[in-house]
Amino acid sequence: MTARIMIGGLAVLLLVTACSPMKVYIRQDESVDFTQYKTFAFLQRPPEERVYGSLLAENEMIYGIQEELEARGLKADTAAPDLLISFKSKAQVSQKQVTTTPPMWVMPMWGFYDPFFWGPAMMNPWNQRQTQTITESKGTIELFLFDRATKKPVWQGAAIGNADNPYENVRMSLQKLFSRFPLKRQKPYPKYDL
Repeated sequence: MTARIMIGGLAVLLLVTACSPMKVYIRQDESVDFTQYKTFAFLQRPPEERVYGSLLAENEMIYGIQEELEARGLKADTAAPDLLISFKSKAQVSQKQVTTTPPMWVMPMWGFYDPFFWGPAMMNPWNQRQTQTITESKGTIELFLFDRATKKPVWQGAAIGNADNPYENVRMSLQKLFSRFPLKRQKPYPKYDL
């Protein structure tokens, strides 16, 4: 009985994670021992490369990365960092038109059989197609960690998902990216009021 419950719970978990709206891709240098890194710093970025074009979203990204790395035991140090961090983002807005047709059948007026019932509502003036324009915005956040001594990338991740609410999506994408980071979190995630 417990095996059935465990298999059912695992199936539900796989179904929920498979339907996740955000995709995360990670690449790392397997030969690097990440426990050797103790400090980090951010590389300078030009103002035109802001996260989703917003200073607030950029600050959310910086504070989120800093919080994730500090929760894993690393410390910010601009003088002599072990890791250098760079990130970039891109948002793309697309529109598509969807045409829908209402149901084609009309119910008879007198019970199940109606001699005046014509069947499909082909002649019904209310049976018209409706066209809607749907706007979708997809965002990509890419994160790069470089070893300062070797000047080579040691870890990089990309999160691709919905960009309708950039502040919430930045936080969620960072949590998903860093869930696959080699160093595990030592502190629990803070609770945010959304």
